[in-house]
Amino acid sequence: MFIRKSIYVRRSMLMTPGNRPDRIMKATSLPCDSLVIDLEDSIPPAEKCAARQITCETIQTLRRNRQEICVRINGLDTPYGLEDLSALPLSMIDSLMIPKVESSHSLLLLEERLNSLHADRDQQHPLQLIVMLETPRGILNALSISDMLPRTKALFFGSGDYCSATGAKISANTLHFPRSVVTAAAAACNIQAIDAAFFERVKDAEATQADAIIAREFGFCGKVVFHPNQIDVVNQIFSPSAAEIEAAEKLILGYQESIKKGFGTAVVDGTFVAVDLIGPAQRTLDLAHHLKMTK
Repeated sequence: MFIRKSIYVRRSMLMTPGNRPDRIMKATSLPCDSLVIDLEDSIPPAEKCAARQITCETIQTLRRNRQEICVRINGLDTPYGLEDLSALPLSMIDSLMIPKVESSHSLLLLEERLNSLHADRDQQHPLQLIVMLETPRGILNALSISDMLPRTKALFFGSGDYCSATGAKISANTLHFPRSVVTAAAAACNIQAIDAAFFERVKDAEATQADAIIAREFGFCGKVVFHPNQIDVVNQIFSPSAAEIEAAEKLILGYQESIKKGFGTAVVDGTFVAVDLIGPAQRTLDLAHHLKMTK
C-alpha cells in the first residue's frame, strides 16, 4: 500500500508536461521537493487524452522517493478536468493542483467528486490539494477558498493569468497586492503559500534567485519552477541559513530564560524579543530539522 505523507516541504515544485515521460522520469532524479506533472497549460487540447494516458502509465512506474508527486489537472469548468480525475490513479498521487479556482463552491463540488472516486481509500492521510489563485476573483476570494476544505494544504499564486486579466505588467510592484493577499490567506488558515513561477530567463539562476528572495520576504515557503537550473537556487533561498538557525536558537533560548525570570520580553543580541517573534523562530528550526532528516 502506498502511504501518503502528512507534511511536505515545498521549496521547489518542478512543473513537467504530462506528455513527456522522459522528462518526468528525469525529474525524479532532480533535487526538487515536488514533481508536478502538468495536464493543463503545457498540453494542447488535441493532446489532452494522450497526455492523460501517458501520465497515468508513468505514475505507476515511478520509484517512490522523498519527492511529492503532484498532478495539475485541467480546470473543473473545462471538459477535461473531470476526465482527469476519473482517469488518474489517485491512490498513487500525493496531491492535486487545481487551476483557476475562483470560489469555495467549486471546491465543494471537487470534494464530492473525490469522495465518489474514493480518493482516500486505504490511505493514512487524505489526498492533498494545492489550490491555484490565478484570477482577480480568485485573489479577492482567497480567504473563503483556503478555508473551505481540510485537504487544502497550500495556495499557489499564478501571476501570468492574473496579470493577463488585469492588464498589468508582471513586476515586483504590480504583484505586491496579490502576493500579500495569498500569503495572508494562507497564514490565516495555517497552510502553505507557494509563489508564482519565474518566467523570464528561466535558465538564469541569478534572476530566479532575485525573484525568490522577494517571494520569501512576502512569506512564501517556495516557488514553482520550470527549469532544472532554477531548483538549487530556489531550494537555497527557501532554506534557513546557518546564521538564521543560530539566531533562532538564541532568540528562543533568550526568551525562555526571560520567562523563567518573570519577564514577558527579552533583548537578545540587541533585538527586542516578544512572543510574536517566537513562532517564526520555531518555524525556522522546524524546517531546518525536517530538511536535515530528509537528506
